[in-house]
Parts: sequence; C-alpha cells; structure tokens
Amino acid sequence: MEDQMTVSASRVPAMLGMDHRCSPLTLYLRMRGELSDDVADNAAIQAGRYYERATADWACDTYGMRIQPGWAQKTLAYGSLSGHPDFVVLDDDRKVAILEVKNPFWSYKGGDWGEPGTDEVPKPYFLQTLTYVHLLHQTATKGMWKPFELADYGYVCAKLAGGIARYKIPYDKAIIAKVEADAAKFIARIAQGNPPTPEDEQDMRNLWPVTQGKVADCNSAFVEQLKSLDAIKKQVKQLQQEESALKAVVLGFARDAESIEWVRDDGSRITVCNLSANRTLDTESLLADHPNLLQQFAKLDTAALRKADRALVERYMHKPESAVEASRVIRLKLPKEVQG
Repeated sequence: MEDQMTVSASRVPAMLGMDHRCSPLTLYLRMRGELSDDVADNAAIQAGRYYERATADWACDTYGMRIQPGWAQKTLAYGSLSGHPDFVVLDDDRKVAILEVKNPFWSYKGGDWGEPGTDEVPKPYFLQTLTYVHLLHQTATKGMWKPFELADYGYVCAKLAGGIARYKIPYDKAIIAKVEADAAKFIARIAQGNPPTPEDEQDMRNLWPVTQGKVADCNSAFVEQLKSLDAIKKQVKQLQQEESALKAVVLGFARDAESIEWVRDDGSRITVCNLSANRTLDTESLLADHPNLLQQFAKLDTAALRKADRALVERYMHKPESAVEASRVIRLKLPKEVQG
C-alpha cells in the first residue's frame, strides 16, 4: 500500500470512474499494492512530458504569467487528498494560481475543449486542477504570498490545434467537498479490503487472478452473481419457448400470406405484420458451376464469399421453394393503437 493514504489529484478522475485508462477497481488494486502501478509510455505521454515546460513557458509569454520557482512538482497534501501541480504562477492579475499543462497535440478533436477563457475542459482535467487549487488554498499559510493574493481559480493551459489556449477553473467548494468525501470513502475501502464493483472483464481478471492450479477464488458476492446469471438464463430459455410457440401460431394462421392485416370496426385495414421467406444460397448449384471455390475457402462461408464476390452470391440466392425448406421471418408493424 502507499505510505500516505491519500488519493492524488491525478487519480481523482479514476476514483470517480472518469478515467478511461484506469477504473476505480484498478486504482484500488494499485493503491493496495496488488497490481503494478507502472503505466506503459506511448507517443502521446512521451510528447506531453517532453513539451511540458515548453508549453508552460509559451503560455506564460502569451498570457503574461510568471512561474514561481521552487513550486514545480511540490507535493501538497490535505485530508484525504494530495498531489503535485505542474506549476504555480503569478498571473496577469497579479494573483498566485495553479497552472496545469496539457499537450493533446494531434489527439485534439475539439469536442471536450470549449472556448479559451471558460472552464470547459475534459472532466478529468477539470477535477485534477480543481483538486490542486483546493490543496494550494488549504496548505498556504497566512501572508505567505504577500504582496500578492491567492487566486480562487486555477488554469489549464493546453497546446491545441493553432496554439496555446488558457482555461480558468473556479475554486468550487461544493464540488471539492464531494470529492473529499468520496476520497475518504475510497481510502476506507482500501483499509477494509472492500473493492469497488468490477466494470469489465479486465477488472474481473485483476480482482480474482487465476492461480497456478488454474483456479480463481471468489467471494460470496460473486456466488450471488452466478445465481443471478443462472436465473436469467432460465428466463431467457422460457421466453424463447414462448416465442417459438407464438411464432407457430402466427405462421399457422398466415399460411402462405405475405402480410397480415387487421380489419377494424369501421372497415379500414391496417397491416400489422409482414412475412417473408429467407433467401438461401443454392450451394449445390454454386459448387457445381464453380468447383474452384473450395480451394479458395476452407469452408464455404457465405459472408466471406459475399465479401469476395457479391454479384456471384446474388446469382445463386433464391427463396425456399417448399414449406420444409422455408424459414419465414415475421416483421411486426404494430401501430400505436394496437400496441400493448
């Protein structure tokens, strides 16, 4: 487990389920030391690290800010939260503020970034920066920034298409109070060994790793999930049986009709159902005319064959000629007045 039982600002989005790279369960396992905390580098991560200071300098030149020496990467901690902001700056209003630097570069698509000057940034960046602002306010001693004032906001400066954009994140005490409460609960989970609910298959693999004996141990909660799965399977089977029986009734009533119409009391008619026979591939004729196909395909896969030569497949498709061969499709067209 971590020496300091706090949730770092960069991990707040993962704790809240807002980080696509790390689920709450993965974070839980990492903080307990049960899962490696190493994150593989990719091109975007490398570029962001290499260009961080350059982007910060560019942002300062563009927006009239000055980096405060000695504060870069300084660890701040208060209550259940901690973190080390990228930079602390003196801004163009002569206030001391947090500066977080992001370098989306080529991955920028515009959807999560609003107009510069607003607080419209991707939610993980918003929460991360807000947490740093909170930590700076809680750890700053009275008068330490004289003659300057501590800002009640922080900045996210991002290298986007076209240049540097600056966003202002307000110190929202209501949001940070919720974050603090959730962080305290998360830390309690870690201490109690109470993992968050798995979100996907990978989470389940992390939660219950298979031992050398090819056995995965589980708890009583997982057994209850298995019971629920069994109950659902039985419900599905029952519904399939009911579907089959009702389909037999419909097809028996319709015989060879192509549609079923409802004759209303006023004499008007409404089509409530269309019925059509599935077309099938005349495999025998196809192979007789094109014996080389078996050399091209390990098995005669209609989908693969259609992809390779759609026109050829269409020539050998036909509707079933007998009731034995037919597989009829029922397409409901129930209007609102007859639904339910």
